[in-house]
Amino acid sequence: MASQASDAKRPLIEVKNLTVRYNIARTGQTLTAVENVNLTVDQGEFVTVLGPSGCGKTTVMNVIAGLVEATEGEVLVDGQPVTGPNPDRAVVFQDYALLPWRTVYDNVRFGVEMQKRFAGSSMHDKIQETIELVGLGGFEKAYPRELSGGMQQRVGLARALVAEPRILLMDEPLGAVDALTREVMRSELEKLIALTGKTVVFITHSIEEAILLGDRVVVFKSHPGSVLEVHNVDMQRPRSERGAQSEPRYLELRDHLWSALEKEATSAVRERA
Repeated sequence: MASQASDAKRPLIEVKNLTVRYNIARTGQTLTAVENVNLTVDQGEFVTVLGPSGCGKTTVMNVIAGLVEATEGEVLVDGQPVTGPNPDRAVVFQDYALLPWRTVYDNVRFGVEMQKRFAGSSMHDKIQETIELVGLGGFEKAYPRELSGGMQQRVGLARALVAEPRILLMDEPLGAVDALTREVMRSELEKLIALTGKTVVFITHSIEEAILLGDRVVVFKSHPGSVLEVHNVDMQRPRSERGAQSEPRYLELRDHLWSALEKEATSAVRERA
C-alpha cells in the first residue's frame, strides 16, 4: 500500500540534476548549456518557463522530448528514464514546422502515420476530430501558404494533439503571431488544455503570457542555465489579460518577474563584456 501511495504522488515529469554540455568542433571548447537543473511537473499541470535568451530553456525541453541526451543527470517520465522520442510526448514549435506540400489534413495526419494503433476509418475520424477541435474545420484541403500565421500554428497544435500524447512541449508557440492573434490564441489554448487535460511545459519570453497560462512559472538564469526560482500562480481560471490587470496577485507576480529577469539580463550582459 505504501508503494502505491508513493507512485500516486510521483510527478509525471522529473528533471534530476540535469547537465547538458556541447563540444564545439570549430574551437575545441565545451559549452555548458544547462547545469544541475531540477524540476518536476505533475500530471495535468501547465508549467510555463521564462528566462533570458540562451539560458537553456529549449535545451531542457528537448531533453524531456528525447531529442537531446543528458550529459549528467536524467529525466524521468512516469518514473521511466527518457532515452529518446516517444508518442507520449509531442512538441509544438515556434516556426510551425509544417510540410508546405501537404494540406492541413495531411499535415495533421503526419502526426499519426507511423503509429499502428491508428488506421483506416479510425485514423480519418481522429484527424477530422482534432482539426475541428482546434477550429480549422472547413480548411482540411488548404495548404500552409494559404493560411495565416495563427491558423498555421493551429495546424501544428493539431498535429501534436492527434496522437493523443500525455505531454505537450511547447517552445514559444505564439511567438511568431501578431499581438491580437496571440491574445486570442492564448485564450483558446487555455480552454483547449482544460478540455483535454494535457500536461504542458510551455516556453515563453512573455511575462504576462507565463502568468496567464501557467499553474506555475519557472524562471531560468543563464551562464550556464539553471532554475532561479519557481512561483505558484494563485489565480482563478479562465484568465484574461484585461481581467487580470485588477488582480493583486497578477500585478505582484508580474512586477517581481520583471525585476528578476531584468537583474538576470543585466548580469548576463556584464559577464559578456
